[in-house]
Amino acid sequence: MISGGTSTTTLVLEKTDEMNLSPRILELRKKIHSQEYLDSAIQRIAQVISGKLVENPEELKIQNQ
Repeated sequence: MISGGTSTTTLVLEKTDEMNLSPRILELRKKIHSQEYLDSAIQRIAQVISGKLVENPEELKIQNQ
């Protein structure tokens, strides 16, 4: 539920028919419920970002226009 001001908006996610989904999508859906998998994925993302910061820190500076 998203609230703001005096009105409230409700977000509804429709259940997808799993028969039409690829096996890869079904596998990933199961994985995202694993805390170990999520921790590992976050660690990999952090490593990639850290590597980019070390390789080319100038690229990440905010440019004033």
